[in-house]
Amino acid sequence: MQQSSIIRSTLRGSAGALGLGVALALAAASTSARADSDFEIWAIDQGTNQVHIYNPALEEVARIDLAAEGVRTAHMVDFTADHAYALIASPGSGDVTVIRSADRAVVARLATGPRTHMATLSPDDSRAIAAVIGAPDTPGDGKLVEILIDATNESFTLGRTLAVAQDPLVQEKAARFSETQPICQEFTADGRHAYVTLGPGLAEGGVVVLDVESFQLVAAYPADEVQASCGTVRTGNGRHMLVNGGSADVGVFYVFDTSTHKVVHQADTRGKDAHGVWPSPDGSEIWMVNRVTSNAVVIDAETFEITAVMDFVGKTPDIVAMSPDGSRAYISLRGPEPVTMPHVAVGETPGFAVVDIAGRELIEVIQPAQADPKSDFHGVGVRVIHD
Repeated sequence: MQQSSIIRSTLRGSAGALGLGVALALAAASTSARADSDFEIWAIDQGTNQVHIYNPALEEVARIDLAAEGVRTAHMVDFTADHAYALIASPGSGDVTVIRSADRAVVARLATGPRTHMATLSPDDSRAIAAVIGAPDTPGDGKLVEILIDATNESFTLGRTLAVAQDPLVQEKAARFSETQPICQEFTADGRHAYVTLGPGLAEGGVVVLDVESFQLVAAYPADEVQASCGTVRTGNGRHMLVNGGSADVGVFYVFDTSTHKVVHQADTRGKDAHGVWPSPDGSEIWMVNRVTSNAVVIDAETFEITAVMDFVGKTPDIVAMSPDGSRAYISLRGPEPVTMPHVAVGETPGFAVVDIAGRELIEVIQPAQADPKSDFHGVGVRVIHD
């Protein structure tokens, strides 16, 4: 299949500016989509700070202009378990934006700190943890910031903060941590611990494990022990956590036993710059993309063996999400002028790829903003619509 034959674009004018006719068309499509579909694809253009929302038929049904809210470099998205709220982390503005999914309204913006990279919700939605890389000119500024959630009262407030460099476990190995900058994190199934990768480069990588109750670390692995710098994902049975790391020359993943916080498996990712990772809805597989080599691997969630390699899933793939029925994967694709990680993340078709999960085949590439040279997609998520 030729790449040029599967690209679809949605042309528009300036970022964040919709003509009245286009806005009305999106509103009408949104009403229709809610009547006959059960999920939405939220694709975030960090170059323009727009959230493009698509239905399963790959029609754009809504758009959220985060630039108008003052958000810069909208980067990653996570949803509450009921999909009532979306949390979007933005390193440029150093905050987490909370959006009420049903009406797309911004209900809170929380100043979590410079270069806030990701906000991840706990399994019970009582809190989220934000990974804050910190100010580039302030050594040791990396933090984990708690966000307390009272959904009944639609309340989102800042809680505790941990400066990773100041934790006793990190201080014991201080000479082996070149940086202590949190990148991505995932909670264990019981919500008691969170696994956090460090980075963003592999040389600054590593993994720390946070005890959420005490808000202190219970394990710390510098890059000379665990070369992790990006993705984290929990297996469906909750017994293991996968983390990955990558660079222009490296792609690797590790498996931790969540009962001991010890590494039980390590493998090459069959590509370079391992990045986004996601579990299949049935829990049988883990999908992982390699950004530099534009390929992906499928990992058996029980044996951790690679069972399939997809040679091409779109140029410079970044983050992965999946449809609730397990039929499609949606993979964000970077732009030619990447806002983040420009040395490894130069793409050609900013938008998202649609991949057939069973067939392991790229179906289509959606480019919502092909005419805009600033377009650079990063975060992507799937919101399940509940009646």
